[in-house]
Amino acid sequence: MTQWCLANLKDQYNMIVVFANTGEENEETLQFIKKCDELLDFNTTWIESVVQQGRNGTTYRMVDFDSASRNGEPFEQMIQKYGIPNQAYPHCTRELKTQPIRSFVRDFMGWNDYYTAIGIRVDEVDRISEQKDKFKFIYPLAEMHMNPVTKQHVNRYWSDMPFRLQLKGYQGNCKACWKKSDRKLFTIYKENPSAFDNMMRWEKEYGDYVKDGRAGTDQRITFFRNNRSAQDIIRQAQSIEVRPPIDDSIDTEYQMNFFDEKLDVGFGCSESCEPF
Repeated sequence: MTQWCLANLKDQYNMIVVFANTGEENEETLQFIKKCDELLDFNTTWIESVVQQGRNGTTYRMVDFDSASRNGEPFEQMIQKYGIPNQAYPHCTRELKTQPIRSFVRDFMGWNDYYTAIGIRVDEVDRISEQKDKFKFIYPLAEMHMNPVTKQHVNRYWSDMPFRLQLKGYQGNCKACWKKSDRKLFTIYKENPSAFDNMMRWEKEYGDYVKDGRAGTDQRITFFRNNRSAQDIIRQAQSIEVRPPIDDSIDTEYQMNFFDEKLDVGFGCSESCEPF
């Protein structure tokens, strides 16, 4: 999408490419963005959230590939103010992606009236915001001038490129997101147990913290659905044998997928958590 916008819209608009790093991104994601800059000339601006305590809102700091956080530092700062995010309180994307990007565009670029291009495809139109016109969101892969793009189109595109994102489709950009289905979480643990290290530590350190205005509970706050902790997910992954999800990052033709109501129902996590 970014390459198409830069090639077809640069005569009509000033454009800037922004990546908001949470500190919980897979290293392959950071490497991919670096390669896009080197080989496709995206000139991406890297930012991270700065969650200010008290009444002040979330701002940003500018980083780059070398200085970007890699041990969840922005994520932990967000937890210290708002508590652990989960299905009931999904504030992580808002504070780590949406708010810092808006702050950067407003305060650094000085833009108050602009379009935001988001890479949702035509086969996931249910993720398009109902307020897209109000907030001037555009979805070049799902609507408009080029032929609508599906997952298969994206895979064919990358199969012809000299590089690509070195992640399986079910891994996603974040190491272990609470929005993922159990099948994905169990598989990720078996492939990379350390993906859950920070979540276990944060549940231990901040599980009893409830922000003002957030409903109190007798249970400790945890990340995962049905009041499960990261340790609960690990125990289940160790005790249950599940077929790994299909890696849809390489398939270019439609294929039937398997589905189990208990294992495959997630909370809207696809390849990434789209801000806005």
